[in-house]
Amino acid sequence: MKIAIVGAGAIGTWVGARLAETGHDLSALARGDTLAALQSRGLGLKTGEQTTFHPCRASAEAGALGVQDIVMIAVKAQALPTLAPAIGSMIGTDTMVVPMLNGVPWWFMGEGQSLRSVDPELSIERSIPRHALVGCVVHASAAVPEPGISHLRMCDKLIVGEPSGGVSARVGALRDCLESAGIPTVTSEDIRKEVWYKLWGNMTMNPMSALTLATMDCLLDDPLLRTFALQAMEEARSIGARIGCPITESGEARMQVTRKLGAFKTSMLQDVEAGRSLELDALLAAPLEIAQAVGAEAPYLGALFGLARTMGRSRQLY
Repeated sequence: MKIAIVGAGAIGTWVGARLAETGHDLSALARGDTLAALQSRGLGLKTGEQTTFHPCRASAEAGALGVQDIVMIAVKAQALPTLAPAIGSMIGTDTMVVPMLNGVPWWFMGEGQSLRSVDPELSIERSIPRHALVGCVVHASAAVPEPGISHLRMCDKLIVGEPSGGVSARVGALRDCLESAGIPTVTSEDIRKEVWYKLWGNMTMNPMSALTLATMDCLLDDPLLRTFALQAMEEARSIGARIGCPITESGEARMQVTRKLGAFKTSMLQDVEAGRSLELDALLAAPLEIAQAVGAEAPYLGALFGLARTMGRSRQLY
């Protein structure tokens, strides 16, 4: 199949390399040093001490890549409104568009309810047809040791499903495609619940680590910060219950899972250290927009967003 990766960062390069290795016609929309690396040697995947390279067609112009069977979007959520019109040129009648984004995506609340916090000018809504979308949640950890190379650290699975619910034939075909490339993938009858559950686990630790420059074990070891995070998670649980995304697990139990990662640097802490823009809107502004829409109080989430965005603005990262 013709498959394009939009955003050859840690996750996009990992997925693209696996698909290229399997023999798919792989393209990548990239720019700068990453584009140059992909054009000279292909997509690099490091597992353990070994790095392998896999061919792909790479361009900074979406039009040069043409219409695709699958478009996998792996950019930061805040970059998508600007990129969306270009992505539109790669979408045909039967193209599947698979956003592999952190946080709450623009499509989350359903047809005609695009979230302005992540799609302020509705450029994504206008450019990417709803019927083309397949929801996706990524449970994996990877880093970029140098442009065009992904170092896969941990891979649990990808979860895919129809945004409106259920598992269609095309979602099953997507799962099979990814599985055959060595990417563990499962389907979900309710992908919105999977999105909200992942958000519940990282919407506090990510910005808190960015604010404190601390690894997750340090955050969890501080009783004041742990209490703050638990209060914010309870607010998110309440919001989820009102929008059909209930969470039955306790915050303490979720933190015990997080603690197993040890002295782990969140993706947002890595972004702060590298001087990259922060995904605050998808992780916090969008849930707060939803909370306002359903009449839920969220003072802890609001305080965390206010602190994190002020830090981001002061460092020109937001």
